[in-house]
Amino acid sequence: MEREIVRLDINKDFEGFEELSVLSFGEGTNCKKEMYEWLFDKNPYNKTGNMMYILKEGDKVIGCDGLIPNELYVNGKTLLAAHSVKSMTHPDYKKQGIFRKMTQNSCERGLEDGVDVVIGLANDQSYPAYLRFGWPTLFEKEAYVKPILITNILKRRIKIGFLSSCANSMYVMYMKNKLKAKMDKEIKFEILNSVPEGIQTCWDKYKDKYKVLLVRDYKYLNYRYNLRPDVNYVTILMKLNDEIIGFAILHNSKANGSKMTSAVEFFTDPTNVRYIEALSNGVSKYCYDNGLEYVVVGSGLYGNYKNVLLKNGFMVTRKPPKNNMMIANVLSDKLTLEEITGHEKWHITQGDGETELDL
Repeated sequence: MEREIVRLDINKDFEGFEELSVLSFGEGTNCKKEMYEWLFDKNPYNKTGNMMYILKEGDKVIGCDGLIPNELYVNGKTLLAAHSVKSMTHPDYKKQGIFRKMTQNSCERGLEDGVDVVIGLANDQSYPAYLRFGWPTLFEKEAYVKPILITNILKRRIKIGFLSSCANSMYVMYMKNKLKAKMDKEIKFEILNSVPEGIQTCWDKYKDKYKVLLVRDYKYLNYRYNLRPDVNYVTILMKLNDEIIGFAILHNSKANGSKMTSAVEFFTDPTNVRYIEALSNGVSKYCYDNGLEYVVVGSGLYGNYKNVLLKNGFMVTRKPPKNNMMIANVLSDKLTLEEITGHEKWHITQGDGETELDL
């Protein structure tokens, strides 16, 4: 039967796309149609339509691969980048070169639409294939975790709920008092249910202090967090003299039975230890105030983020993130591979890549 690669039509092909997603990633994968309409069709960085492509054999979807475009800031220049996502091959069609064929198609179509570089956070299953394709590895991503409430941790060790609760209460009281003493009296925080337009000034103020990161201007943050239909995010603004000097965007959820938050965005002056510590403390206070058990942050190794976080109660996660190997394929002559290779050059957050999107 004839096979054809076509652009994903959400209305026409979603049932087959959904079936392949579940076969590839399990029942827990995000299968909300409105989410994919937002992510693919309504992406403001699309040029000629969405960049998701499927391989069909007749009416059956047997392969998929595509790109989510956004902007990348590299040494003062703004480029069109795209995340490689939803690389899938139907289990009945493995070892037929479909993965390679679909990846090549994504890069060719991306180049036609002006994409300068394709990046991706590969997992342990896809990473070996990208190496075979000749995609360079830029770095291995880290994530940092800070325990806020320790009831569940203690339950696993003490095995007695009452003792665990008592121990947690004493721990929380001690840590709250310690945090209160550390809070910067001049820096204030504002908690919002959406990202405000004023956040653009913070991006404009500090962007030139970074080497490599996704552009985090209001256009991107509004699309990524305000307009997403299936998740509600919390924005924490950090202000000094009524000026926004940093922000965090949080995704509250449950993981392994624990209430947690992921700092999908964590942005301030990367050279300013005071600001980074204050933003970390502001996120911790929000967690205590809202009964969250732990917080996860990813920042890359650029600037002072990692050093400050580790001194402020965060630890490198015992297990690496599920998608942790950053790979790339440079498509244009507007940048060199050298410019983007190395974790120490990057600011990268939990919001980057497939994991936060539950793909």
